[in-house]
Amino acid sequence: EWQVLCWLRKSIFPGSFSEEFSTGYLLGELLHKYGLQDDFNQFSQSRVANAKLNNFSRLEPTFHLLGVQFNENVAQDIMTGQHGAATKLLYELYIALEKKRKAKLTGLAMEAMRPAATAKLKSIESVLYRERLKTLTPRQADLQLQQISDQFEIKSKAIEDKIAHIHIAEQQKVQKLQEEQRAQDIEKHRIGRRRQNEIMARIQAAIIQIPKPPPSHTIKATEAKKLNKKREAEDTYKEIKKFEKSKLQETTLETTAQTATELLNIYSDDEYIKKIQKRLEEDTFAREQREKRRRKMLMEQLIAYETEEEAYQEEQLIYRLMRQSQQERRIAVQLMHVRHEKEVLKQNRIFREKQYEERRLKEFQEALDREAALAKQEKIDYEEQIIKERECHEKIAVERAQARYKKHYSICSEVVDQIIDLSTKVGEYRLLTNNRIPLKLMLDWKEFFFNGKPMYEQASIQPLPNDPSPEQFVELNKMNLLDEKDYGEYKSMTGEWCPTEENSVIKPPLNNNILGHVLRRLMEIFYPPKPKCSPPVFPPFPIKGCILGKLFSGKTTCVKFIEKVCNIQVLSVDTLVQEAIQAFLKNEMRGEHNVFPQEAESSGKQNEVSIFVNFGFGSHREIRMKYIRKKTYFLRCTLPQLSVRAQLGAASQKLLKKGKSIPDELLIDILLEAINKTPPEKGWIVDGFPMTINQAKLFEKAYTGIDPEAKDANSGKLSLVTDPRAPNKSPVTSPAFDISVLLDVSDTVVLKRVANLKTDKSKSSQTEQDDNNQNSDAEILEEKIDLARDQVLHRISGFLDTWPKLEKWFSVHQNILVKINAETEESLVCEAVKEIIMEEIDKKQNRSKFSCSYFLQFSKKRLWSAQEISPEKKLLPVTSQDLLPPIPVAPPPIEPGSDEWIYVDEPLPKEIPDFLVPYWEMVENAYKSTIKTILRCLRDEQHAVIDHLADIRKKFQDCLKHPDLKQEFVSQWQSDFNSVADDLREDEETKAELHQRVTDLRDLLWDICDNRREEAEQERTDIMNDGWLPDHSGIAMNHFFSLMQVEVDRFQDTKRLLHDYYRAMEGKIPTDDRQDFTRIPLLDIIVMSYILFLRIPLVSWKLPSPEINITKSKIKGTPQKSAKDENSENEVATFRKDENLITDTWQAAVTAVSNMVRNIYFPAGPPSTASVVEVNPVPVTPEKLKKQEMTLKIKQEYFSALKHEEVATKSRLGLIKEKALAFVEDLAMKAEEAYKDMEKWLGSRFLAEMSSVEKLIEVARHHIESSSKIQYEITLEETDFFINSDVKVIPDPVPLPHVPHVENSGSGTLTISQLTALHKQFLQVAPKVGDRGKEKKDLEHQRTKRNHQFPKIWLTKYSWLKYDDERGIMFCSPCRKHNVDMGENIHNFCSGTDDFKLEFINTHQSSEAHAWATCMEAASTASPDTASAEQMLKSMNSITLARVENIFRTCHAIAKSGRPFTDLDWMCKLDDMKGVDIGSVFRNDKSARMFIHFIAEVERGALKEKLKKCKFFSVISGGITDSILKAAAVVYVRFANEGKVHCQIVGVQSVQKTDASTIKNAIEETLQINLQLSLASQDWSRKLVGFGSDGTDVIVEENSGVAKLLREIQPCVQSVHCFAQRLKLAYKGALKNIQLYNILSNALRNMYYFYHNSPLNKNNLKAIYEAIKLHPAIPSRIGGSQWLPRLQTALQILLKGYPAIVDSGASNQQKVKGLLHLLLRMEIVKFSHFLLDVINVLNILSRVTLDHNSSIADIFATMQSTLETLHMYQTRAGPKERLIDTIQHFHGYLLVGNGNISAVRTKVLSNLVKRLCDCFCDASQDVLRATTIGSFKLWPDKMKQEFGEKEVSVLTKHYEVILEAASVKLGEVETEWSMLKLELYNRFQNIQALTWDSVNSDYSRKYPNILTLVDLILTLPASSAETERGFSQMKLTMTHLHSKLRSESVTDLMIIQMNSPDIKKFDPQKAIHLWNATCQRNRRLHGGDTMTNERPDHYSEFELESL
Repeated sequence: EWQVLCWLRKSIFPGSFSEEFSTGYLLGELLHKYGLQDDFNQFSQSRVANAKLNNFSRLEPTFHLLGVQFNENVAQDIMTGQHGAATKLLYELYIALEKKRKAKLTGLAMEAMRPAATAKLKSIESVLYRERLKTLTPRQADLQLQQISDQFEIKSKAIEDKIAHIHIAEQQKVQKLQEEQRAQDIEKHRIGRRRQNEIMARIQAAIIQIPKPPPSHTIKATEAKKLNKKREAEDTYKEIKKFEKSKLQETTLETTAQTATELLNIYSDDEYIKKIQKRLEEDTFAREQREKRRRKMLMEQLIAYETEEEAYQEEQLIYRLMRQSQQERRIAVQLMHVRHEKEVLKQNRIFREKQYEERRLKEFQEALDREAALAKQEKIDYEEQIIKERECHEKIAVERAQARYKKHYSICSEVVDQIIDLSTKVGEYRLLTNNRIPLKLMLDWKEFFFNGKPMYEQASIQPLPNDPSPEQFVELNKMNLLDEKDYGEYKSMTGEWCPTEENSVIKPPLNNNILGHVLRRLMEIFYPPKPKCSPPVFPPFPIKGCILGKLFSGKTTCVKFIEKVCNIQVLSVDTLVQEAIQAFLKNEMRGEHNVFPQEAESSGKQNEVSIFVNFGFGSHREIRMKYIRKKTYFLRCTLPQLSVRAQLGAASQKLLKKGKSIPDELLIDILLEAINKTPPEKGWIVDGFPMTINQAKLFEKAYTGIDPEAKDANSGKLSLVTDPRAPNKSPVTSPAFDISVLLDVSDTVVLKRVANLKTDKSKSSQTEQDDNNQNSDAEILEEKIDLARDQVLHRISGFLDTWPKLEKWFSVHQNILVKINAETEESLVCEAVKEIIMEEIDKKQNRSKFSCSYFLQFSKKRLWSAQEISPEKKLLPVTSQDLLPPIPVAPPPIEPGSDEWIYVDEPLPKEIPDFLVPYWEMVENAYKSTIKTILRCLRDEQHAVIDHLADIRKKFQDCLKHPDLKQEFVSQWQSDFNSVADDLREDEETKAELHQRVTDLRDLLWDICDNRREEAEQERTDIMNDGWLPDHSGIAMNHFFSLMQVEVDRFQDTKRLLHDYYRAMEGKIPTDDRQDFTRIPLLDIIVMSYILFLRIPLVSWKLPSPEINITKSKIKGTPQKSAKDENSENEVATFRKDENLITDTWQAAVTAVSNMVRNIYFPAGPPSTASVVEVNPVPVTPEKLKKQEMTLKIKQEYFSALKHEEVATKSRLGLIKEKALAFVEDLAMKAEEAYKDMEKWLGSRFLAEMSSVEKLIEVARHHIESSSKIQYEITLEETDFFINSDVKVIPDPVPLPHVPHVENSGSGTLTISQLTALHKQFLQVAPKVGDRGKEKKDLEHQRTKRNHQFPKIWLTKYSWLKYDDERGIMFCSPCRKHNVDMGENIHNFCSGTDDFKLEFINTHQSSEAHAWATCMEAASTASPDTASAEQMLKSMNSITLARVENIFRTCHAIAKSGRPFTDLDWMCKLDDMKGVDIGSVFRNDKSARMFIHFIAEVERGALKEKLKKCKFFSVISGGITDSILKAAAVVYVRFANEGKVHCQIVGVQSVQKTDASTIKNAIEETLQINLQLSLASQDWSRKLVGFGSDGTDVIVEENSGVAKLLREIQPCVQSVHCFAQRLKLAYKGALKNIQLYNILSNALRNMYYFYHNSPLNKNNLKAIYEAIKLHPAIPSRIGGSQWLPRLQTALQILLKGYPAIVDSGASNQQKVKGLLHLLLRMEIVKFSHFLLDVINVLNILSRVTLDHNSSIADIFATMQSTLETLHMYQTRAGPKERLIDTIQHFHGYLLVGNGNISAVRTKVLSNLVKRLCDCFCDASQDVLRATTIGSFKLWPDKMKQEFGEKEVSVLTKHYEVILEAASVKLGEVETEWSMLKLELYNRFQNIQALTWDSVNSDYSRKYPNILTLVDLILTLPASSAETERGFSQMKLTMTHLHSKLRSESVTDLMIIQMNSPDIKKFDPQKAIHLWNATCQRNRRLHGGDTMTNERPDHYSEFELESL
């Protein structure tokens, strides 16, 4: 120990403790010194990662041996040099070594003392430790690569710094040079000043001798000024110096920033090129500057030279002047001084001007740059705004398109539903009417269809409800619709009421013009028309038009062009409103703007309202009267002297100030006022008005005076007759506009024009800067542009909303709309508009000329006609000759009611209209309602006839199918026939007796048939005589009689009205017609439940029903025929009687009408002509003569009107008679047809029954003659006769009881087995005496005595027996061939025996081994089909079959439980001990392998059959690398059939490499070998739809993965990465760097090991649980494949058992001090609750991803809810976290710490959400997203039409080829989806609870195409969890007992374990079948038991070694 401490002191330097121990070498050396590390020579002192990994991997077992807590985290902390990690480990190591030293144990002894289980567990943990350490330790290559990259970054940074320093140095050098140059310049200037001072000093010295006069004040002031100027010059110089210095610093900074920018952008090509271009420009600029500097230097040198010359000249001048007088010298000095000062002042002024100029240029440039930057930014902002507006517009356009689509879709859906209902209705009635649907029904259904009414009855309306429901209201509408249709046809005599061709004389009656005139006059008197206001008068303008269009479509441009070219006034509503407001603001008076018409100036009241009366607003509706009253009051009160325009402007301004919009009425007032002031010769066009349909209608009414929405008050009051002379509703006037032009432009062009408007505005503003007069216009234009740009989307949307109605108004109602494409050039659009305007002007001029000429001609014609018929010219004195009959040459008289007839319109008393108008209205209403009611009853009667006839047809058919007793008699006869003894069947007397029985049977059956026929005929007769036909014929006739009554009533009412009217005009009092109205009698029908008219008399109608007595007899035909004839005669008589009755009733009605007319003509008899002749003429006054003429004219009108009504009534009565006869005839014909069909069915049925009886008799006689029994049941059902081969009436002979094979004794001797049993019994009972040993030997010698003679006869008797002459042995050929050996030592027939005894041969023949060999021989020679296998199974006896079944069950149990094959031996022995008979063969491990193989083959066959039946399948594959299995691929298939999902294993295939091509080949080979399924074949490739994997790069790589290779086979394959694996990656990535999570995980892991490894600690914990009365819960393990549930369980145990764990930790303070400290931290407790909330959410998602029944849609649904829950947790604590949110104690323990985990939880949740979104990014793919319709959980709660339509379209488009191969009709998929969705929502309330298998069970036949698509969706794999389960099962299977299994055996075991049924449900029959049929087939188990990748084509047969 001391040496070790010394070694540590020497090896470890201060400060390098963690660094030295980070390699692990020193720890290994330390343990080696203690003799615990034997492999220390393999340790490495290198600091590379591999060396550290090697050292710490070797240290881990030693640390665990010493009991030191050491894991991968501790190793990582030490390797990374974490502070305190190495120290802590050394301390624990020191404690452990001390314990070892005290115990005096060596390392070998400690390892030997450790239990085997613990050692094995530690070895497994060591392997896991190494793997984890590998993952935690970065590779050395990565570290080196990181170092290289770090070095490269350091170098690049150094280079960048160096370049920056060089650049700065260059800048500093340039600056230094500039400073030096400046210093030189200053120095030169100083030298010049010095020289000048010297000159001045010399001059001063020269004049010192001359006494100077005292300086004057002027000289001092001059010197002071010079000093000030010098001081100013110096200040200016300092400022210039300061400015240059600051400018240099700015230039340096800009250069440095530019250099850095260039360094950053060094890798960009564009920047590099720009840099080169800039460098070239800088070089060019530098050359120019150098040239300028060179020139400047030359100039400076030249100036310096000139300066020197000047100085020299000055010196010479001074020198010369020195020789002059002192006075001259003084003057010269002064002059020089003044000159010098002037020069200095000049230079200073020049320098200052230069500075000012530079400053101005600089400021101007800065201003320009600032303006350019602002303009650029404004342009960018404007472009962004335009983009946003376009996006908004596109969004609005999409919404509009969706709305249009929904509207059209709903319309189409309704139409399709109507078509389907119509089709089904037609189909139903085709069944009811035998494919002959009445035309009336089809027309009614057509009416329903065209009006959108449902075909089927929604609710019952019998009786009519007072408060109908919506369904009943629909039915009432349907009834009214049909009533109106039938009434219209009846009134116009069309359709059903059209006269037939035979009665073409019956035509629709003409209109009664006289009656129409009378009724119109009465109506006008009773309902006086309202007075109409006079329409406004406007001058005839040449053109009146409007130009419409969207914003920026070019309207204003076009109208300005038209205004200039065509001299047309342009009216803009906005401009007019502004002008009106301006007029109000300017107080425009009436004289200034003449508005009021002259006729309105008379009174103030008229003046107030003339604005509105003039323009047609005197009779506005109430909705506008309020506005008018307000406006009138306002104008009257405030603006009495203003002009109309100013008054309207005032009203507009008042509304605008209140923030309200100007109403349409006010806008139209303003517009009409402007139109009124437009010159008539110019014409006008409105710009952009009207904008709404309301404005258009208001303008139309205001301009033309006609309200387009007004209705005539008297319209609709007269419906039966009309007056052709009645005036029209309104005069036809031209519309307000002559032409309406639409400038059509798309929204995109409008937005482009808006975007370009900004540029145009900026340009225009720039050009107008110099024009001061246009500033206000530019501002207004800019405001308009900004307002239009802000409202462009709103105004486009408003135009699109209002334009459809406007388009209909201008195009349909007025037909003046012209559309022009305004997207072309501006000039072309203007020209097009101009052409249209000019063309319209020409057309209008031509129309005006034509109308003027036509009006002149029409006026002349009217004038001539008026002169011709003027009554003034016909007023002549009346004489007696005028009353004489007209002479023949006179023109024919005018017919009353014709166009030339002048009606008598004498005044009527007031009471007459008051009485007659309501009376006629009552007549019309009663007429219409009664007609509709009768026609409705006729419709109902037609439906009742159809239903009744269909019902009696079905009833009669059911009657024909009633069961009878024929089969019982036949069965009894067959039983008696078969009971005859076989020996008596050949006897002739017996045959005769049997023939007689057959004859009796035939007679009996015939009697039954006759009785059935008579019953059916009686049923038919009852149906015919039930009185239904007469009753319903009578009901129908009553309906038609009621129609006749209605027509007669109408005639009588009309006659009475005309009578009262004309008598009132004659001045007579209307007479009271006391005679009752004529009544047509109805038929007295008891069945009728209603009578239309109670006052109508009833007549008897029914004939006495004939009595039909049918005598039963075997002679068929006579009674029935007579009954039939009698019924036919009765029907004919009934129809004739009905026809006569209808004719009589019609004749009575016609006679009644004629009588009424005759009574009016001749009230007391015909007039006598003689008396008239004898009367002498009496002179008549003109008044009387006029009155007589009027009376005569009244009578003519009256009689003509009555005659017309008589003809019309008789015409209608004739039509009713015709239709009544047709209806009754049709009803009788349909009934007769039904009765004939019944008779036909009855006859065919009787003949078929007789034929079946004859066939039965023929069969019976055949068996009698053949003397054979009838083995199978004879069946006589209804009309069919057949022999049922499935039912045997003769039982099979009872088999003899099975006799066990007993050895036969030869020559009375005992058999070997008998002797052996006897010997054993003797040994048991015999006394044990020594002298009996000799007798025992003798007995054994006799028993073993052999017979050496082989009888050759045995070879012919036993075909399987062979004899070897050379060896002298006999053997069994099949047993030897198939190597079936029972292990017999003495008599082995497989190897041969020389003991030739017959009992041995018989024993072997009956043995089980020989039976197996025989079966195998038969299988080898026969074809391996099912029949042979079944035959071989039948050849087995029951004992052998039972043994085989037991062995197969045992082998299945071995495979199912994962036991080794060798277990079959001891399990068979166990069965022997239990007494279970399993035989003596097939008991070794190879037999188990063989049987397991056949069991697996059965499962493979079943899987293949399922795949053939299904239409799609997916492949799921995954790879595994293990210590036992080097590399292997497990293949699964997933498919769905009728909504049920199946996922089954195919096989396991070993692979040499793990690249994509090898794995893909392994998948194909696995499918080919196990299922004979080739993916390359077209049949299977068209079924492949998906590929699931665990997500490795080799498999899912897009360019070279397995998924891409499979897409080469089938491009539609959709690859899916396992969602469970994604979840795991997302979770680990999110919590990887969370310190609290790592601490909590380590704490949970340490707790598990603390209690798991120590029973004492575990018991203490349980005791604490019991003490605090909690259920014991030991901390569980975390990690592993079940990582998420384990972590959830561990957290739940921790939080639930927190007090027990803390108390346990408190009792073990020394051991778990750190753990206890962690548990009492508030952060840990809160984080545990928070983590448990998160784990609970993720665990639900994990369960869904691991469920093989889950589809992708289910996972997406759960994923969406998971993300939403995690988002909710970001703002709100979870349920577990809320429990600990605000408390400071947990389970009574005070928690320490602040407990603030908000930052941690935010980071965890954000990371988790982000990684989940990243890992599940496949959800954004269209195909995978479209699969969401496969999950009912994602379906909306309520029906949505658009739900799933896009997804179905995406799926059908992607899988089009596959769906077509599956016989899916792609055109019907979307339709079926809509219908299925609608049915499911209508049928089920909770749509989320549905499953697809239940939907398939109900709708698979109805919607096969969409359900096939759903199967495809369910087939797509959502997870590779099945492969993970397969790997786990494989690891359990591949134990040390199975370590040499090859892949084929592993596949068999996996298939049985994963696919086969449970042990209790296993049926071995199919496997035994297959084994029998393929005993000689090449087996797949060949060669060694090692797992190979190759599989030979042929395999040897199974070797049966244990016989």
